[in-house]
Amino acid sequence: MSLDTDRIERDVEAAVGTDTASIAERVRAITLAALTEGRLDGEALRGVMNAVLEGAQKGAMPVDAERSAAFREAMRGLDEAMASAAQATQLAMQEAIGRSAGFSREGLRKAFEPFSTLEHDFIGALTEAARKTSGEARATLTELAEHMRHSGTAAGARVGDALAGLAHASSRLAWSQLEGGMQTLRNQADLIAGLAAGVLRGLADRLHSGAPAAPAADAERKDAQP
Repeated sequence: MSLDTDRIERDVEAAVGTDTASIAERVRAITLAALTEGRLDGEALRGVMNAVLEGAQKGAMPVDAERSAAFREAMRGLDEAMASAAQATQLAMQEAIGRSAGFSREGLRKAFEPFSTLEHDFIGALTEAARKTSGEARATLTELAEHMRHSGTAAGARVGDALAGLAHASSRLAWSQLEGGMQTLRNQADLIAGLAAGVLRGLADRLHSGAPAAPAADAERKDAQP
């Protein structure tokens, strides 16, 4: 996946400079749009997360009470977008299972693997950003990372739900009993990543057009239909 991280940073920086009440939704839309530009895989998640974080930091400078609130709203938007990405991947897996009996539980595990550390990676990125700065900026980043560490994130909660659902959905599948070995598993993961990006694309298009938003789960499930 080729990401224009500079553009993502600029868009997020501009969003953080708008009315605080709209920041989370703007950042969520920017993040979702970026995640639909290729396969929804680990590289995409890390690249987009880091670009959004960098743009939000730039937009919140110099940090004061108002800019601190703006940064927190940006991180809420990022968190919600990552939760949507996890749900989209879950729906893509369900669709893939329905399309073919050739999937294995190991193939599904490999496809969802980048999400298993999503909350940890999010908190780690905030902690690392805090380490590189000082003053009010460091305090804001550290406090937010600690809050997420103790209270969890929307993305982490969605990943937990998805893992439970996938355990049930994949209970009838065999462990890697496929010809082709690791290449077959990679192909399965690539297929699911492409399907997941398509699920997110429909949601991102609705946000961009300003159409009335359906509940996320229902909207994404509709997009995942063959």
